[in-house]
Amino acid sequence: MAERIAIVEDERLVRELVAVNLRHAGYEIVAAEDFEQGKQILGKQDYQLAILDVMLPGGDGFALTRWARDLGVNAPILMLTARSDTTSKVRGLDAGADDYLPKPFDVNELLARVRALLRRASGRPVTAPPRLAFAAYWVRFDTGQALTNEGEVSLSDKELRLMEVFSANENRALTRTDLLEEVWGMDQFPTDRTVDNFILRLRKLFEPDPENPVHIVTLRGRGYLFRAAP
Repeated sequence: MAERIAIVEDERLVRELVAVNLRHAGYEIVAAEDFEQGKQILGKQDYQLAILDVMLPGGDGFALTRWARDLGVNAPILMLTARSDTTSKVRGLDAGADDYLPKPFDVNELLARVRALLRRASGRPVTAPPRLAFAAYWVRFDTGQALTNEGEVSLSDKELRLMEVFSANENRALTRTDLLEEVWGMDQFPTDRTVDNFILRLRKLFEPDPENPVHIVTLRGRGYLFRAAP
């Protein structure tokens, strides 16, 4: 069953933009456009995450968040707002929100934050076995040591985490945003080029022919896929 997300946003274009992209990502959507409608849909508690705007007709997102928490809503809450100052962020978090995204926002970052909040709420961490062995290579995630084309080396923290994420998601397509979220985190959102540069480095370490990769492959228009056996 698809996870359901509640959206409370008074700007129609923003509300539709968020809803369309979340539906495209496979989520069910229930939406409201003001404070009172927001209370009606949040009160049903039939959703796994709520996205609330701060400025709403009839009230604000801070008050709506506090109302929901007082009601016993445990679903994660992501706040959207044109206010990017620290005071507003603190008010939102103090009211009970789990994350805060200022407008204008990148849709890919919004989707990444949604996935991260849902994963944390469901207790599904991305983990890998203690040791990965494939072809002529191996990686030990406990020590950071790896057998590579350069011999036995110590991987950097980001290299090790990338290999851990790939190992935990073998044969599954991962977008650059997925990798940014899992490896760099939402507070250090770098560019897609950052991911590509690290992939090039990993291919030099773990591909028999880095120019023609068989383990860390590019899926055009989708991202990357790791496969232990070509």
